[in-house]
Amino acid sequence: MFHEARMKGDFTLSSRPGALECTVSIPAGAMTLRALVLVGVAGLITGPPEGGRYATDPAVLRTFDDDPAGAAPPGFTFAVARGAEAPRWIVERQADNGVLVHRPGDGGQGFALAVLDEPALDAVDLSVRMRLAGGARTGGLVWHYRDPDNYFLARLDLGVQDLALYRVVRGNRVRLEDEDDLELDPDAWYTLKVRHEGERIRIYLGGIKVIEEYDRSQPVAGRVGLWSADDSLGWFDDVRVGGGNGRRHEDSGR
Repeated sequence: MFHEARMKGDFTLSSRPGALECTVSIPAGAMTLRALVLVGVAGLITGPPEGGRYATDPAVLRTFDDDPAGAAPPGFTFAVARGAEAPRWIVERQADNGVLVHRPGDGGQGFALAVLDEPALDAVDLSVRMRLAGGARTGGLVWHYRDPDNYFLARLDLGVQDLALYRVVRGNRVRLEDEDDLELDPDAWYTLKVRHEGERIRIYLGGIKVIEEYDRSQPVAGRVGLWSADDSLGWFDDVRVGGGNGRRHEDSGR
């Protein structure tokens, strides 16, 4: 079974706030044991936008620690598709940590999206920590988002133990690639990451590359965000956004 353990503690170095983060991923079956340890200093922190918190370039970090609980956070546009009920994204507190929660509706079959109010990107480096805590247990990331009917989607479905890559065009989902039989713990937190540069798309789970696919549709630049099935309870935190015109990256999940 695939597990992810995480430690996070704030510290200060040369008057610059940062974070110590440790992620250990242990897959089973055909996957080999792999441990990933990341230690980083965030750099100078800019002023928070309307209560949210961002880190400086080259990556944008969006947490929900400073957002008021019980309301939708600023800095996002919320949308629904396929007849979903009105969006139900709210910030909730878990001890000292704030998370963005999608509350499920009454058995709807549509989708809910929370899209960052950030400039459109053509090259994408996007990640989120999430726990699919109940209901359909289905959530993920969107990018090259133009509207609720046109975007790319990396969808994790713990109900069927499947990670899939889709291109959504005029509301129709085209499955480009998937990986099933993942044997994931349904109660764990997972870090889902996407890199899309040119035609190449890579999707990582817990720092391990699970999907690599090439798409020649040449999508226009678009925004990035979060996705949930309408009937799924999902917790989302630590949204990281990188990428941009002409930026290149090493072939690594870090």
